[in-house]
Amino acid sequence: MPLSENVRLALGSLRANKLRALLTMLGIIIGIGAVIAIITVGDSLSGSVEQEMAGLGARDVTVSVTQKDDPFANVNFDELDAGEQDALFENFEYRSPEPSDLLTGEMLEDYRKKFADQLKALVVREELGSITATNGRFKAEGQLLGVSPDQAVQAKLQLLAGRFLTDRDGADGRAVAVVSDRFVTQYFGSRAKPADALGKSFRTDVNGIPLRLYIVGVYQHKQEGRSKPTSTEVYMPVDSGVRLLQRTPGYQTLTLQTKDGVESKPFMERTRAYFGSYYARNPYFTVSVSSLEEAVKSMDKVMQNMKLGISAIAAISLLVGGIGVMNIMMVSVTERTREIGVRMALGAKSRVILLQFIVEAVIICLIGGLIGVVLGVAVGSAGAVVMNYPVRPSVPAAVVAVAFSMAIGVFFGYYPARRAALLDPIEALRYE
Repeated sequence: MPLSENVRLALGSLRANKLRALLTMLGIIIGIGAVIAIITVGDSLSGSVEQEMAGLGARDVTVSVTQKDDPFANVNFDELDAGEQDALFENFEYRSPEPSDLLTGEMLEDYRKKFADQLKALVVREELGSITATNGRFKAEGQLLGVSPDQAVQAKLQLLAGRFLTDRDGADGRAVAVVSDRFVTQYFGSRAKPADALGKSFRTDVNGIPLRLYIVGVYQHKQEGRSKPTSTEVYMPVDSGVRLLQRTPGYQTLTLQTKDGVESKPFMERTRAYFGSYYARNPYFTVSVSSLEEAVKSMDKVMQNMKLGISAIAAISLLVGGIGVMNIMMVSVTERTREIGVRMALGAKSRVILLQFIVEAVIICLIGGLIGVVLGVAVGSAGAVVMNYPVRPSVPAAVVAVAFSMAIGVFFGYYPARRAALLDPIEALRYE
């Protein structure tokens, strides 16, 4: 008997007992639906975390000048009592780095040349202070940051007018700034356009030091949340900021962004070795190199393990569904004993009977699996939307779930099918 005929007989049997078939599928539907819903929500959550971390610069590498033998670097304060914590603070002396301890422009320029094939951006960022600029009845607030030109690449700034800072601006000590469109409307009025601010200047002061900055560019501020910010970032050349505000020359922290395809861990090791050579003889300070990427990978691994664990618990209902399929197939074999006897008397072989009932069990589980996938995707997507996560239904998980439901049909349908195939034709014909 061809496979298509077995499928037709199986579907005919299901149509003849619709309610019984639906109740039999229920365990499969619930099990598959629960697993798919959990995977959909889990993948959506993972996608949301990845987007958030990407926005925070998860692939960025941070190089910092840190004090050697810092006892707090590897201490779990939860394991220490108050006395032990106080002892750590009393016995450790913090040192402020001298100019000779900081990263210099020559170091960074040499580093940029040696790592040019791997480096996408090298950003120096110094917080110079909060500023307030007034223009008649208008007032603008901002956080003044001294940055290198690659800040625009690393922060993915979108310029609305003008240009960003250049190396020449810093080398010449120019008092220029790039402000946000929000700063422009605060300082020049709500009708002011970004281009209107180019070439204009504003006065402010940082910790009592007067400063006059000329606007050379305006970037689009990315608003987070519903509330409008009162303060946005104002960028000026870091070298100009250090010079004009009489800060200590040198850099304590810098951020590196690699090109696509560059592996983070080897890159970090090479970076650590490069800067470490400058601090090998420094008695107090060294450099630390870190990245959020490893933390993101660890978090993703934990989330995947949790998702698998919860899915395994939900999959227990598949076992219940499989037992239900076996039970209903046993009932079906009993009800159709005379039919089996007639078919055997007409020459049907045991393997044909075996295949007929296995196909029927697989069809039951396949239909239940498909319904479960649709239900799981719907419930999981609804859950992701409610929690404000990007919806990411997993196609591989759906395919595996359907295949697994068919495997359940084969596994739990084999015993009833085997029992039908081994019936004695004479006894089957005499069965009432």
